[in-house]
Amino acid sequence: MTSTLPPAIESLISNYGDWGVFAAMFLESSVVPIPSEVVIVAASAVGIPLLSIVIFGSLGATLGAMVGYGIGRYVGLPVILRFGKYILITPQRLAKADAFAQKYGAWGVLIGRMVPIIPFKVFSIASGITEIPFVPFVACTFIGVVPRMYLLGLFGVFLMKFTKLCMILTAVAAVIYLLYLAFRKYFPRKK
Repeated sequence: MTSTLPPAIESLISNYGDWGVFAAMFLESSVVPIPSEVVIVAASAVGIPLLSIVIFGSLGATLGAMVGYGIGRYVGLPVILRFGKYILITPQRLAKADAFAQKYGAWGVLIGRMVPIIPFKVFSIASGITEIPFVPFVACTFIGVVPRMYLLGLFGVFLMKFTKLCMILTAVAAVIYLLYLAFRKYFPRKK
């Protein structure tokens, strides 16, 4: 299960337990391009208790997000645009996150933290660039990552307990999604 993680992160979680989850989420949320979903699901797969994942993962993600915010606020857009590609921050992703942050402010941060496919670091850096007030940013980040950590950790627990069932449900969901895409392609909405 954890073979999709970089060996250093896998070792960090396996060898240091709760603090490994904290460190991995801190790194993921600040600059290291690894998916938080993989880190948290893998942490539950190696036996880290769900409560520990929620507490240490949320704290690590929040502190890492604060670093990302500082990068956006104090390092600035030109440096991010020049070197962001090395940490998977593309101008397109940054522009989308920036527009969302400007439109919704701190509430956008809260929503963005709950959506699993949005990388933490992109949102944090965009929040710093758009100068969302720091305290609401931190509060909304923490409130948003707690349910995310819980649900991802719970998914990891279920994945390990019900591996066969999870594989079947994943296959069924994939088929349903592909059918949906095919239906949309061949039967577009009439306006």
